[in-house]
Amino acid sequence: MHSLLAVVVSHGGSTHLHQLLSGLAAIRGCQVTLVENGPLAGPPVPVGVRVIEGHGNVGYGTAVNLAVREAVESGSTARWLLVVNSDVTIPDDTAEALPRLLSWYPPSIDVVGFHFLQTAGGAAARSQAVLPTPRTSAFIALRGETAALARWSRLRYPVGAFFAVRMETFLRLGGFDPAFWMYYEETDLFARLHAAGGRIAWADEEWPVVHVGGETVGRSGLLHAELGRAAALYARRHRLNVGWSWPAVHAGQLGLLTGRKLVAGRPHDALRAARILAGLVGGLARPAWEPAVRSRWRAVPAPTRQRIGSLPPPTALADSRRPAAVGSPVGGGGAGPQRPTAHPPAGRPETARPGSLAARPGWLGATTGTGDSANR
Repeated sequence: MHSLLAVVVSHGGSTHLHQLLSGLAAIRGCQVTLVENGPLAGPPVPVGVRVIEGHGNVGYGTAVNLAVREAVESGSTARWLLVVNSDVTIPDDTAEALPRLLSWYPPSIDVVGFHFLQTAGGAAARSQAVLPTPRTSAFIALRGETAALARWSRLRYPVGAFFAVRMETFLRLGGFDPAFWMYYEETDLFARLHAAGGRIAWADEEWPVVHVGGETVGRSGLLHAELGRAAALYARRHRLNVGWSWPAVHAGQLGLLTGRKLVAGRPHDALRAARILAGLVGGLARPAWEPAVRSRWRAVPAPTRQRIGSLPPPTALADSRRPAAVGSPVGGGGAGPQRPTAHPPAGRPETARPGSLAARPGWLGATTGTGDSANR
């Protein structure tokens, strides 16, 4: 019986893929599915990992939907869905604690976000963002995203590289919107969660993951433009909430960023911002524009993604599991939720560990409400 479905989306694999799949497969109660949007390269996948392939490059969100639909139709009992980039690595301590960590949270928590650990010789990838609005985007342009995260904590949400969401919540929201090929799919998902009154909790920094970021995209100009095109799609999908002023503010934000990078002597970053801006303008002017379909990425067109990426309604789970009653421990049982047992260094008691979830009463860290991963 699996309590956790981990879905890894890949396009030709990454240098971290086999290690990631092996680590996930070793987690107790974890069912692992690899959705391969391109030709599967590298060593064979570890034993027990389910592979879904041959559907073409459907992008990130639709690929996750395919895995979820296959799991539901096969009678999966997973209560949590773990969405994972192929260029993520999970430290052993985090992997060991993950099932018990998720079991802590009451049914009122829909999503759990995780912090990204700084890698040797580099900065930590961004693990969270703020839902875009005219005010938040303008504020970010002037003060930066860190300040915006502090000011609008209720609008924080995890980027798509790594997060856990209750399967029932994911299905109730309809999963990812297949209209998004790449980028903004999680922004759209969490905007819908926020509108529905969903709640996000953040795991303690003691349980981080590592996200390298950008290994597949690199300096692809087309995918930089796709980031802007996805922003235009997001603006159309959420125009009742963000209005038509948000695309204008976002365009100004990108224009300002381009100028700043040029002045700072960083022409590659300036070119990237300019390409995103061009994609935003193109997406606003031509709603049906999908340049990745005829590119080397061979993206599957939106109508096909919509057809194959739909999810069954939540009632499809009725025969395989019953939702936990409000106030009962996740996973059933009468003993109440058990805290994971950390393994502190010898000679130092666990309760003295700074920041330890077991040491502090406010271990939920929940926020009401919920960028997208620009480093997909």
